[in-house]
Amino acid sequence: MKCMIVEDEEPAIKVLENHIGHFNDLEISSIHTNAMDALSALRQNKVDILFLDIQLPKISGIDFLRSLMHKPAVILTTAHKEYALEGYDLEVVDYLLKPISFERFARALSKVYQSFQKNLELPQGELEKVSAFSAPFLYIKCDREYVKVLLEELLYVESIKNHIKIVTDHGTLLTLMSMSQIEAKLPAQHFIRVHRSFMVSIHKVSKFNHAYVHIGKKSIPIGRHYKQLFFDRIDERRL
Repeated sequence: MKCMIVEDEEPAIKVLENHIGHFNDLEISSIHTNAMDALSALRQNKVDILFLDIQLPKISGIDFLRSLMHKPAVILTTAHKEYALEGYDLEVVDYLLKPISFERFARALSKVYQSFQKNLELPQGELEKVSAFSAPFLYIKCDREYVKVLLEELLYVESIKNHIKIVTDHGTLLTLMSMSQIEAKLPAQHFIRVHRSFMVSIHKVSKFNHAYVHIGKKSIPIGRHYKQLFFDRIDERRL
């Protein structure tokens, strides 16, 4: 996908260039330090994602955004959080506060992929071709690097003291994180807390009873305080 950066601060440009460079499916088409040059480039070239600073010389990023009839996916970048509401009124995909961490950048990009997936009007065969590209995902920090985890491959997460064990179709990851933090990041329509120490993918549950949920060969206890919520969620799928 073609990306355009509109930013007038060199350090911020370098950060975005570095983050984008970690994704093989992204390419920077152009970088501009003012809105007028960016507008001219947008008229001449196809852009899929626009990383737009709000505070630009002469014309602000917000005013520039209002002037666009056909917008690419827009991710606003700024050091000032008071612009967030105005940005969302203009239907931006996400709003990043500087300094932009790689984890937060990856989450914003995941939203872009999900947005593209919803807007694609393709035959089923074509959708399957792009599924690996557009599938929702998270980057999980393990040791000193971030590992991509497709949500469709996530089986369950388990809290172990101050760490979280993430179990997928392909293996296990251990990360320094609380259960509440991972719960906030996982979409509630697909993942549910069944115990103080466990959260499971509803689609991966192979069988269950009033005491346990089974995912493959793993038997996961259902906590007393989570039992009613689990059965309420699962009820529409029971015969």
